[in-house]
Amino acid sequence: MQAATEETTEPTTAAATPSIELDRLRLVLLRLARSIRTNSAGEITPSQMAVLATLNSRGPRTIGQIAELEQVKPPSVSKIVAALERAGLVERDVDPSDRRCTVIAVTASGRAHIERVRAAGRSWLAGRLDDLDEDDLARLSASVPTLERLLGGDA
Repeated sequence: MQAATEETTEPTTAAATPSIELDRLRLVLLRLARSIRTNSAGEITPSQMAVLATLNSRGPRTIGQIAELEQVKPPSVSKIVAALERAGLVERDVDPSDRRCTVIAVTASGRAHIERVRAAGRSWLAGRLDDLDEDDLARLSASVPTLERLLGGDA
């Protein structure tokens, strides 16, 4: 007879079906993302790149708005923005709708940096995809919409 205090490690959610090895999928996705980042040209940290990419895609934002979008504390964002500003990748401007606030915007150098990093990542990934056969490529291509749904449309 099992003790009532013993915990189970078996998945209990509907998403944990036997047809998907969750730990294996998780590890593959993490390693693939890390490999793309590692093989992308860039001198800034992943946190700095995340803030830069957010500002590039969402437009100028305040420190508080960036912190909310990135789900980090405003003091952390302030440090990240300061480093990006020193590198010439972002600039501070007065908020036209509230002159008491400062908004952070991507510079032309910041946009060029993003494109260089993305191009290097695409190049690395394209090289890896060249090693796959047509059937693997078709299966991978068919899985992209499902992976996007896993992200909740934030892809």
